[in-house]
Amino acid sequence: MRFHPTSNRDGYDRPAGSRLRRGVGGVGVALLTAVAVAACGGSSNSNTTKNTTNNNKSYGTVITGDLPAQGSATHGGTISVGQLTGQTPTDIFPMIDGQSCSTQTFYFVANQYIPLYYGPEGAKPAIDQSLSAAQMPKYTNGDKTVTITLKPGLKWSDGKPVTAQDVLFYLDLLKAAVKESPANWCQYAGPTEFPGNVTSWTAKGNNTVVMQLTHAVNPNWFTTNQLQDTNGGVYPMPSQDWNIAAPGGPHITDWATNPADAKKIYDYLHKQGEAIASFASNPLWKVVDGPFKLKDYSATNNSYDLVPNAKYGLTPKPYASDIAVQTYTSNTAMLNALESGSLEIGTLDPSQLGSLPTLKRDGYSTFGGPGWGWFGGFINFKDTTNDFNKIVAQSYIRGVFAELVDQQAILKGVYKNWAVPAYGPVPTAPYSPYIPADATKSPWPYNPSKAVATLKAHGWAVKPGGQTTCAKPGTAANECGAGIPKGTPIKFVWANLPKNVSSVGELESSAFAGEAKKAAGITVTLVSKTFNFLTSNYNNQNPAAAKYVNDWGVNNYGGIYTDYYPTQDGVMTPTGALNMGSYNDPKATALMHASTTSPSVKAIANEVSYFAKQYPVFYMPDQDWITSVSKKVGGTQNGFLTMTQQNYAFQFLWVNKK
Repeated sequence: MRFHPTSNRDGYDRPAGSRLRRGVGGVGVALLTAVAVAACGGSSNSNTTKNTTNNNKSYGTVITGDLPAQGSATHGGTISVGQLTGQTPTDIFPMIDGQSCSTQTFYFVANQYIPLYYGPEGAKPAIDQSLSAAQMPKYTNGDKTVTITLKPGLKWSDGKPVTAQDVLFYLDLLKAAVKESPANWCQYAGPTEFPGNVTSWTAKGNNTVVMQLTHAVNPNWFTTNQLQDTNGGVYPMPSQDWNIAAPGGPHITDWATNPADAKKIYDYLHKQGEAIASFASNPLWKVVDGPFKLKDYSATNNSYDLVPNAKYGLTPKPYASDIAVQTYTSNTAMLNALESGSLEIGTLDPSQLGSLPTLKRDGYSTFGGPGWGWFGGFINFKDTTNDFNKIVAQSYIRGVFAELVDQQAILKGVYKNWAVPAYGPVPTAPYSPYIPADATKSPWPYNPSKAVATLKAHGWAVKPGGQTTCAKPGTAANECGAGIPKGTPIKFVWANLPKNVSSVGELESSAFAGEAKKAAGITVTLVSKTFNFLTSNYNNQNPAAAKYVNDWGVNNYGGIYTDYYPTQDGVMTPTGALNMGSYNDPKATALMHASTTSPSVKAIANEVSYFAKQYPVFYMPDQDWITSVSKKVGGTQNGFLTMTQQNYAFQFLWVNKK
């Protein structure tokens, strides 16, 4: 998982089995009115609404706009790709740590090193076998033994073969890394999960790795979440070149049997991997097995060039001779580059959809699709200000919150329908291969009247437009709930990204705040903080953030880009690295355990449905990741579809024949 990033949510970026996404600040009545008018269809600009929606399930998702034409492939030429300041790669070492757990780092690494298991498959939340280093794993011994066989013929760029020892090298260094600090691997979910749930790993011949697990697992979960994990999982690493702890060696050969030496190697590689200024010059990173190798990297603005790796052992081989990734200081600057024709692939903020006619006239195809995982705000179950922790501990209160979120209005007014509804941890698209469609339906449809009735039935003095307070303290069915004193207001701070970073996030949370105040007398104070501040300081899993625990009630930095098997394990488990709001529900924990150990499809469906009903976070619409591609660029269908998942498999793209 990883953070969903900070541009296009206006963007998105997602630790342990996930990556972080993004999120809403203080806006006034004018913006709320604009949302309401647009939602009612009052003043619609056809240039900002979706032009085409393709519900073809073979895509694996809903596509808005038009996919580019594939064109006619050529070899050679340069393709320019845009990225934003603050959303650039921060690591090159394939064992990505929590600080570097971002979309941009993930695809930067995956274009140079072949993951054991690559994903997604186009826009489908699934492993793409064609881009994976290994055959699909085999499970035996009651799902307690995992056998992984590397594909034959894979080589490092210096000509050495990729072997099982290179996988064991990763695993032994990983064990040392997470023992040193859980923050050393952004997919770490706790001592009972990978690599802690493996008792041993051994090589069987040159190409096979055998893992013995501590207990039976759900094979789908272990493969996608523990081994693959949105390209943040296991990578073969060049054990004969990287087994050093200082520049030039000496080579350390006992890393498998001596944990102290494994730690020395890890510490050195980790430090080198974050030294941006030497990305392109360090001999370590010139040994790759992926489709591309790094030609240059600017320490000034993080622009970089990728060129083909001649020893790449999978197909297709790269078509373009140069992928020039250029950094822009803002969404506006990137749009200007697209409109001037100096950029061939770039992303759009939803507020820029009015530029679609101009882009289309100039030969750009603009399209988008929702990403896997969820957008929304973590609820802080430890915030004692105004006894908010006691209030949100009541499940009926969280149901009230859900009934005050008008997703349809937000879809129309904020996203111009370039988004899909999401009422729980799994959105309505992309389509999950693991749960039935009815598991994505809302258990709490928008209904302010019902929300108010629920508050009154539980002893609250509801004052629409004013301040609702607890009138009947106590634990009876008609009372407010345990620990809530008489006169306690429903009042909390909602933190978001700044407006210039996330305009749509600001609008959606403002829409909720306005509805909550007007209909139910709930006061929401909106504040804005930077992405790094929100993910570091409004995060109860960070010991250094304890001094901020009572400063926030909701943190809407964006959301979570989960793995393709949609368990919230690691996100909602009590010790999960991404459990920023300290949610702790024994039944939820039991359901997550069942979904990771039971092969039954009912197990994950039960978990997903439970979280939708319990509403431990504010679930918001799942926005499209919007991309514009010049007619100069061609590619395979999956090459374009994968862009909707904030992933760039550049070997699928080419410069079209003129």
